[in-house]
Parts: sequence; structure tokens; C-alpha cells
Amino acid sequence: MHLANFEILTSALKYSPNTAFKAELSEAAARSFDKYRQLSKKLSELGADPAEQMNPFKERIAVFHSNTTGLDWYEVIVKVYLTSGLLDDFYFRLASGLDDELQAEVEKALKDKTFEKFAKRVLIEAVTADPVLGSRLALWGRRLMGDVLLELRAAFDNRKLAHVPKTKVLTVEEENAVNLDAYAKLEPLISELTGAHSARMETIGLAA
Repeated sequence: MHLANFEILTSALKYSPNTAFKAELSEAAARSFDKYRQLSKKLSELGADPAEQMNPFKERIAVFHSNTTGLDWYEVIVKVYLTSGLLDDFYFRLASGLDDELQAEVEKALKDKTFEKFAKRVLIEAVTADPVLGSRLALWGRRLMGDVLLELRAAFDNRKLAHVPKTKVLTVEEENAVNLDAYAKLEPLISELTGAHSARMETIGLAA
């Protein structure tokens, strides 16, 4: 997703409202790619091939971005601002399970806020100047939240969360019970991410 966000930002450069925004967005895109590169490096250090780890989700990510293209430059900026924030929150949670040294390195990679600062400033200015735009972007932000959470849920193996072997044959009722158990275990994480997403929207003047 971070790599996809970099691609989206670079594509959005030509639609920037002015040259100053284009220059700042270029820098933010470069920092976004650095974040992806650092996270990939950490995966490699853990003995995992970044490309192989991403391949199972490649098609879902492509479909997600195809379904959430955005109508204009501002919707693109909101999309990357909100999805990047959600991903960073998610990765921070995952990093808590690593050893102290690796956790510190991953958190350091996630702490760059170049794009976030840029997005906050331009979106607050735009929403303040145009309440109609603000209403549209608020609806867009709420839709993105639902779509991103669906992708995060899909990234988890329900059987693994419920400690059920993949090879075990289950009845329909048992499969439903496994799914409910998995959702219950994910609920605290989902609630935390939802709260952070709402706060992120309110920061830029959008009703969550």
C-alpha cells in the first residue's frame, strides 16, 4: 500500500493546483518511497522476501485503488493522507511484537510526517474556503475508512487467529464460529484504528 501511495502521489503531481504544491508533493512522494524502502529492508532482515510477501495482496490492492481513484486532486490527497495514516497506525501495532531494536527501527521508518504535514495544511485551507468541498471530502473519508478496514480484515487468516489448522475440515456452523472468533480478536485493533481515523479527519475539518 505504501508503494501504491507513492505511485498515486507521483501521478497526482500534474494535477497540482499550483507550482508550490507540486514541489512540496514531489518531496512528500519521495519520502513516501523512502518509507516503503525502509520497511522492505526490515522485512529482508527478518528473512522474508518483500516481493513474495506482497504478492498475495497485489490483486486486492490493485482493486482497492481502482475502486477509490478519487474525483479530483483533493480527493487523491485525502485518500493518501487517510490510508497512509491508517497503515502507519497498523504497522506501529505490529511492531510492538518485535524485539526492542527492530521495533525502534521500524517505528523510526514510520515517523516521517512530510506528506501528513503537507496534506493537513492544504486540506484545511481548502475546506475552510469551500464548505461544499468539505462536505464532499467528509463523505469520501468515511467511505475510505470502510474500504480500508475491509482490506485489513482480509489480510488476516481467520483460522490462524482462531488457532484452527488450515487442513481441518469444518462444518458451515464451525466455520462461522471460527470467523466470529477471529472478528472478536480483531475488534480492539479495529476500534483503535477507527478512532485514530476519525481524529485524523477532524484535524482537517471533516466530520467523521
